[in-house]
Amino acid sequence: MKESFSLKLTWLWEQVRHMPGTIDLETLRQYTRCYIMLLIGGYLMMDKSNNLVHLQWLPLLVDFRMCRGLSWGSAVLAWTYHSLCSAAHRGTTDIAGCTPLLMSSIY
Repeated sequence: MKESFSLKLTWLWEQVRHMPGTIDLETLRQYTRCYIMLLIGGYLMMDKSNNLVHLQWLPLLVDFRMCRGLSWGSAVLAWTYHSLCSAAHRGTTDIAGCTPLLMSSIY
């Protein structure tokens, strides 16, 4: 049996798309976590497949007050540099990380 520690972005998108109109505060927080996970996996800290988000980011979204104090920009930059180092290995054909950040630094 293969264990997966990632969520499919398409599944997250389906959850966010079908948000009910009237919901309680805790349900709203759950939908907010789904949306932030979409942003992390689909734009900020993409993996090579570009359709999964690792669950390692989820504990950071437990407390939104603490989450607001985290240095997300530094984390994205570190993730991008890590991905660049991994892409430099022989035989690597894809790159992960925030590619829009890389493209903006070219100009």
